Amino acid sequence: MRTLLIFAILAPLAVWACSPREAIRDKVYYAVHPEERSAEIGSCGKNTGAIGSSPNCLNAKASAADAESARFWAIKRPKSRLTSPGAL
Repeated sequence: MRTLLIFAILAPLAVWACSPREAIRDKVYYAVHPEERSAEIGSCGKNTGAIGSSPNCLNAKASAADAESARFWAIKRPKSRLTSPGAL
């Protein structure tokens, strides 16, 4: 009986430990693949409790933030007034 109880506890743990896991992708991958980045962010938003804090969600969100920051700061900046301070 004791052996059966130990097997009943260890068998699901062995199956869980050997199950395939999702590949973890970094920020660079999501920067190169914007379609997958938006799909990952969408799936993270639908299921925030279970996968909202997974490494893929965090990397996709960080890559989206970097892309938005690059888009925001890509504006043409005015010339510096330090080269000719008297001219406006």
